[in-house]
Amino acid sequence: PEFLREGSALEDFRHPPMTLIGELDTRSGDVLDALYSAADGPVLRAGLGEALLVKYVSNAWHALKVSFANEMGCVAEGLGVDGDEVMRLFAKDFVLNISPAYLRPGFAYGGSCLPKDTAALLAMADAERLPVLAAIPRSNRRRIMEGVDRIRATGARRVALVGLSFKRGTDDLRGSPFVTVAEELLEA
Repeated sequence: PEFLREGSALEDFRHPPMTLIGELDTRSGDVLDALYSAADGPVLRAGLGEALLVKYVSNAWHALKVSFANEMGCVAEGLGVDGDEVMRLFAKDFVLNISPAYLRPGFAYGGSCLPKDTAALLAMADAERLPVLAAIPRSNRRRIMEGVDRIRATGARRVALVGLSFKRGTDDLRGSPFVTVAEELLEA
């Protein structure tokens, strides 16, 4: 019920995309599960901390989507392109764009496309008008450096890096964050 939107709360309650039960223990979760067993959509269960964080992550994700779409509208406007049409077409991809793809905590992104295309978008528009997009490469670099710092903190004088490509199952080193890790460690 926490995911009820203002203006459509009754409809959301009747047809939720999911119902998430935050349970202290299995027994307390069973009680709520019985109450929501007739709900449309899946009934999911998680610990209290995870359930609480899902609420905040969901709302932050929606805020990020709004901010991202607004920034892409700025880019489109500067190029004389219909931003609404760009985002409508972007949202048609349910395999990667509007999906769980890439939504897993882990290491930094790399490769030939993500860094290059993010930089291209920043170059196409006034970067001052794109603070969310401009933060992406900085955030990625920070993730890499946090990994380097964790390795350095071990005090190890020898480090083995296996699999330097940016993506499992490839031998492509372009933009690989692991190559950056190797370079940083070699400098040290």
